[in-house]
Amino acid sequence: MKLNCYVVGELKLRESKKEDKSQVKFYMKLIDEQIKEPFHNKTIGIIISKKQNKFIANFVGSDNIIPLTYRLENEKIRSF
Repeated sequence: MKLNCYVVGELKLRESKKEDKSQVKFYMKLIDEQIKEPFHNKTIGIIISKKQNKFIANFVGSDNIIPLTYRLENEKIRSF
C-alpha cells in the first residue's frame, strides 16, 4: 500500500501535553496549505513522547488521536 502523503513528526522527551496535538495540527495545516498537491493523501501527524521507561506514539489525523505504548526492555523496544 502506498500512502503518498506528508508526515509531520514531533519527538518529546517528556510526557505529552494538550498543546502538543495543537502544535502538530498547526504544522499539518501549513503542509496542506503550502506544500501538499491535490494528488497527495491527507497529511499524517505523529507525536512520540516519553513517560518513565515507555515511549508513547500518538497518531494525529483529523480529530482522531490513537495512543500506542512501547516500553524499553533490555535495549529492545517491545509493543504491548
